[in-house]
Amino acid sequence: MSSRNSKQKTLASRLTIWNAAIYTVFFGSAFLLFYLSISNILHNERDEDMVEDITDFRMLFEEDGFSGVTTEIEREIYSDGPDDSFFRVMDKNGNTVFSSDLSPWDEADIDPGLLGRITEDSDPLLVTIAAPDSDYDARVVYGWISPDMIMQTGESMEDIQELLTLLSTIFSVTFAVVVAFASFSGWLLARRALRGVEEVSRAAIDVANGTLERRMLAKTEGAEIERLASTFNTMLDRIDTLMSGMREMTDNVAHDMRSPLARIRANSEMALSSTTTIDEYRASAADTIEECDRLMHMINTTLDVAEVEAGAARLSMENVNLSLLAEDACELFGPIAEDKGILLSTCIEPDCHVQGNLQMLQRMLANLLDNAFKYSEPDSRVTVGVNTQDHAVQLSVRDEGIGISQQDLKKIFDRYFRCDESRSKSGCGLGLSLVRAVTMAHDGNIDVSSTAGAGSEFRITLPA
Repeated sequence: MSSRNSKQKTLASRLTIWNAAIYTVFFGSAFLLFYLSISNILHNERDEDMVEDITDFRMLFEEDGFSGVTTEIEREIYSDGPDDSFFRVMDKNGNTVFSSDLSPWDEADIDPGLLGRITEDSDPLLVTIAAPDSDYDARVVYGWISPDMIMQTGESMEDIQELLTLLSTIFSVTFAVVVAFASFSGWLLARRALRGVEEVSRAAIDVANGTLERRMLAKTEGAEIERLASTFNTMLDRIDTLMSGMREMTDNVAHDMRSPLARIRANSEMALSSTTTIDEYRASAADTIEECDRLMHMINTTLDVAEVEAGAARLSMENVNLSLLAEDACELFGPIAEDKGILLSTCIEPDCHVQGNLQMLQRMLANLLDNAFKYSEPDSRVTVGVNTQDHAVQLSVRDEGIGISQQDLKKIFDRYFRCDESRSKSGCGLGLSLVRAVTMAHDGNIDVSSTAGAGSEFRITLPA
């Protein structure tokens, strides 16, 4: 039962049913219209012929009298046969004056009600009667042929009804063939149209089973299917990139956490095995606390970056004077620059305001300055700039340090990524990830240019 319901619910089955239903409704409506039109035309022509017969007999009575009418009636009966038609001439009271053989027409009694409505000014009256001993109806007309005589004539509708029955039979057979053809062709078209979708489904199942290298082949199945296949492949490429990034991040996390954990363990073993004085215990505890702080900083920064990138961080925005913020940061990093023999210069345009979170912007600039001083040599220069550009404010930090290779330039904002040259420096590879996350959270853009061995420049553009 579930398999049957599943087949009925497939898109191919529903398209087949809809295609057959459309053909059925269209073809059925067309035949019904055709049938009614043919039936109406045939009956109207029959009625017009019978009314014309009354007119002809009236003219014949005026020219040849009653004998001419009887002679014409006998000729008509001889031509058509008594079973196909009959004639009866009556006076105004309904008394039969002359008639053809009425034995096959026992049902053709005179209708007094219709007879009373016949006048010289009235049009002929037509009625349909049922033949008790026949499968076919008859059409009867009443009309006057002289001031004192009324004619009643009738014709069997066998020929019309047989023709309509033949049309119905032909239609029934044709209808069955058309519906069968529509169902089969609809099924073929649906299967062909959905072949690309089925391939995508099979590819998705393979991916769900772990075959991440599975890709859709480019085929000419239609623009929609090609676009679906292209989107599917792009999604898989993105997933593959994310998985590779996660593996790399996991490796980096493991590497960066292993060192402080190893040092904590070494300090603890030394404290247990060789430490004898309280000062040595305190030194060991201080080293342990320092390494724990490094781990906590790494974990907290990772959470901050993830929260900001996911849009879950609730940042309270306010009007921030980025010029004053940069000046305060330079004043804070002044002693560090002085200790390392680095010249810290500024090019800050006054009163450059942005809407942002003060604490996050401070951390962003602090990370940029920390990187600049960390990878700069003595007697080099670090320059901080703030200026307005077309309804935006640009913050820049330029150094003359070791620089970044073009190969690593695309990865520097990834979490835990560290260039080979920076492995010897302290850090966990999260500073620039936080910088980019804060920039994106403020609807800004970040751009970097660097030359290996000549320095780097980070430019952050925020809405004014």
